[in-house]
Amino acid sequence: MNVLKLMGWTTAMLLSIATYAAAPGAFAEEAKQTEVWNLSQDEQDLINVTNGDIPGDRGKDGVWEFHLYTTDGYIEMTNGELVWVFGYTHAKGSYKNVGEVKTKEDVERLLEPVKVPSDPVHLFVGEKARITLHNTGMHCAAEHSGINHVAHTIHFHGLDLTPAVDGVPSLPVDPVLEHKYFTYEITPQYEGSFMGHCHVDSFNHILAGMYFPIIIHQDRSKTAYGYKYDKDYTLFFSELSSTANEQLQESGVVHGLQDWKADYYLINGRTFTDNLFHPRSVINDPRSRVVAYEDETVLLRLMAIGADHVFAIHPHGYHMEVVALDGRKLKSTYEKDTICIASGERIDVLVRIPHFASQRKCLSCNLGAGITIMHDHNLRGMVSTGKYPMGALTIFDVRSKSKVAQPEAPLKGGKPYNPLEH
Repeated sequence: MNVLKLMGWTTAMLLSIATYAAAPGAFAEEAKQTEVWNLSQDEQDLINVTNGDIPGDRGKDGVWEFHLYTTDGYIEMTNGELVWVFGYTHAKGSYKNVGEVKTKEDVERLLEPVKVPSDPVHLFVGEKARITLHNTGMHCAAEHSGINHVAHTIHFHGLDLTPAVDGVPSLPVDPVLEHKYFTYEITPQYEGSFMGHCHVDSFNHILAGMYFPIIIHQDRSKTAYGYKYDKDYTLFFSELSSTANEQLQESGVVHGLQDWKADYYLINGRTFTDNLFHPRSVINDPRSRVVAYEDETVLLRLMAIGADHVFAIHPHGYHMEVVALDGRKLKSTYEKDTICIASGERIDVLVRIPHFASQRKCLSCNLGAGITIMHDHNLRGMVSTGKYPMGALTIFDVRSKSKVAQPEAPLKGGKPYNPLEH
């Protein structure tokens, strides 16, 4: 079988493979799922990356409302290891059907499994939003461990906000205690790429998984910072230490913070593996496998969280046009083929796919369809648990328009959530 076709067909698994977060026992079978899903060729080609974003609901006064819940669970890595994490999640369907969430059974029944990072929240300039944080407690950590009953916040990293909604504990609002909630009311004043994270015991809580993208749109059109785009991907680069998380789970304390070392280097919570059909590989995640057609412009929202690693992001065959840094539009753009991004940074870039039949004077430019890699050029980020390649690497899947059978269609099971349609 043609290798490129084989790699293209790995998208057959994307629709029905969830992000698995599970506890040993009740969630173990779900976390270990490795079934290959059979889809038609059309379905394989029509993957829509808007799936997975947290949908908002209109409140009685017309204000957009989002509800995030903190809890813990397990995520499966490509080597089969189940790593305990805690973070933010959201309701299965509308939050209006949730009510109180206090027990492990409530979490399993009412909430989506925990992801690292958590799903994005989409907001719009000038539109007021309420974001309510519910602390449901920890349900997979040892009782009296020191982590079981901790408080949490949401810090809206990069947004200019008043102290009351900035998410720093007790400045002036207390953090959200177990089985309590707090509502942050914000009205974004400018578009950009940002992130939310917990600001309680920041080192431990963030690195254990408490972070998620926040995307603020100027309007409902496919534009960002005044630039038109066809596809919009958020690539969140991060580190994870299974050893540190295990210590938190068991005792509530990480022994020797100065010696903290990452086991895994992630893109959107996943690592690469050379098993092309692995359902947990980053290349089989519709949020992370960059699919584009000739003549298209792709917007990449690059973000990073970590302790001691600077990611050097390099797409083979293409240059990136940097248009915004940390949620601010640049007065003048510039091109790079490798971009360094440290913890807390956001860098927005455009990748312009040329028309393959056009004549260009760039000898190094990619002028045809095919699959190329996009990876961390700080090569330590390509190694996880001592294995290479197993880290921050994904795929640029560039296709010819001549092979498009029909326009993009809804996914099987209904139309995916699209924030631009609100």
